[in-house]
Amino acid sequence: MRLSHYLASHFYHTDELCQTLSISHETLEHWQQTGLFPKPSYCIKSQLSCSSYSGLYECEEYDDYYPRGYVNWGKHLLKQKIELSSHAFNLFAQHYTGYLSKLAQQGFAFDEELFGCDLEEQVQQVWQQFLCSKYGALTQNGLLEEIVSIDIARLLIDNTTELRTKVSLEQDERKELHQAMKLLNKALSHGAAHEKNNSLRAKYIDALILKYDLSIK
Repeated sequence: MRLSHYLASHFYHTDELCQTLSISHETLEHWQQTGLFPKPSYCIKSQLSCSSYSGLYECEEYDDYYPRGYVNWGKHLLKQKIELSSHAFNLFAQHYTGYLSKLAQQGFAFDEELFGCDLEEQVQQVWQQFLCSKYGALTQNGLLEEIVSIDIARLLIDNTTELRTKVSLEQDERKELHQAMKLLNKALSHGAAHEKNNSLRAKYIDALILKYDLSIK
């Protein structure tokens, strides 16, 4: 799939994002400058050469693309009338910990020891990565629940497989790994063509299916 088709199919152009949220470009830029909203996930620079009856025309165009799920975050900012980064972080933390609780209720076992730090520090790190739009390129839709799913699934997979180095697994370990991989599969982006070989999907889904003879269906 061409990159332009991939982006048009799975992301919003800046104009589309602003139209969907009923905000101006200036508002979006203000949100980003004040630490309320993520940066674009893909920034495209196109060198165009146009030939027509009028002659040849060449120019450069710049386009930014955002996951469509970022609309949900924008709506939260508008609904809560959030203007400070600290308030945006508190809202993000509330949603993040809420989704953690849901995963715990679904049987996923994790604690602060698995994070390698306390929960507050973990959420702060994820918040900064969210604003940098790391997760915009990793998740299927840019939704907060997908971010939590990716974080927890990766930690569980690394813990079960000893950072994906374990040669073989016991039956209970296979079950734990299978559950975590299914969670990750639902949240991870399939990625643009140029990203596939080095993607998290290649490392945590495709490679482990082969390594441990698994299926995630």
